[in-house]
Amino acid sequence: MSEYQYYEFLAIDRLLEQSEMAALRALSTRAEITPTRFANVYNWGNLRGSPREMMEAYFDAHVYVANWGTRILMLRLPRDSVDEEALRPYVIDEVMEYWTTDEHLIIQWRRDEESDEDWIDGEGWMVRLISIREEIERGDYRALYLGWLYGTNSEYAEDDTEPPIPAGLGSLTTAQHALVEFLGLDEDLLAAAASGSPPAPDHAKWRPEMAQWVAGVPVDEANQYLLLLLQGKGKQAEAQIRHQYAAYQRSRSSSGEVAPTPRRSVAQLEQFAERVREERVEREERKRQENLAEQRRQREEYLATLAETYERHWKQVYQLAEQRIAAAYDQARDLLVDLHDAYALQGQGDEFERRLGEFCSTHARRSALLRRLDEAGLTKST
Repeated sequence: MSEYQYYEFLAIDRLLEQSEMAALRALSTRAEITPTRFANVYNWGNLRGSPREMMEAYFDAHVYVANWGTRILMLRLPRDSVDEEALRPYVIDEVMEYWTTDEHLIIQWRRDEESDEDWIDGEGWMVRLISIREEIERGDYRALYLGWLYGTNSEYAEDDTEPPIPAGLGSLTTAQHALVEFLGLDEDLLAAAASGSPPAPDHAKWRPEMAQWVAGVPVDEANQYLLLLLQGKGKQAEAQIRHQYAAYQRSRSSSGEVAPTPRRSVAQLEQFAERVREERVEREERKRQENLAEQRRQREEYLATLAETYERHWKQVYQLAEQRIAAAYDQARDLLVDLHDAYALQGQGDEFERRLGEFCSTHARRSALLRRLDEAGLTKST
């Protein structure tokens, strides 16, 4: 099997200049390069440039997929749009990390696991994951928690405590569901973690609290937000407002005004995940047994209808045999299996064997047909 590596980079906040595109072309003669995108597949060899340096210089998002299991998502955001203090607790070695430049903060999610998939394709992941960037800018840190949670599968102290639990882990966005799939995050572990997550914010219920905070924003600070809006920097203004509001909420929690969400150790999460897994397996087994019972009921109803019109179905079996083609032989075999079960359900197995014996004698020279009956267990080879 040949090697497969997929690289895709996306520029969001600004278009690439011609000189920058020329510099990127020097890294790859085959890549698709536009003012917003760089993409290439490598079956032999590697990208000559450093994805980390390309992100620092040019791009706002990067997806990497290799057929040996490595998957990487990088997102670059304006440095003042992310609260580094709030981000830091989600960092976990070799999986979830971030670094900064003068103007930007770059977050990386990384998976290094052998893949058991038959077909690996990196195309399409960027479209599914890119919304996470805007979610983080808006103060939604669920994607950061998902990266940390995936990282608990590596060597990690069992008594370490989880980072702040974002609200809404039980109702992830479409992009966050894609990240779960991208990382291969254990669904039972996610369900265990989500059990301790508050519901997603209901902004209608929060309006009084928000109004109270807005009323207390100093005039000079509010004017700065308005100025950013007039300058076309709406995202930056929203990010700063959300950071200030989040800090206000944290201060209420630390003062005891709002009860903080209890945090769990990694060992506790793993134990709860095992219980979730056992309960899921039990539910699936019950569902399987219910489905089997329903299938048996439906088949018995069908077999009862056969018993009402035996002669018509025997006539159909003979007609199918006379066609002397494989498809008709298959239909005859299937119908005979149904007749066998219908006679057995009525306690008339001996009568079926007598009728089947007559049928086989009539068509004794049709070896292909008899072979099918033998393989279905209706007759015995001699």
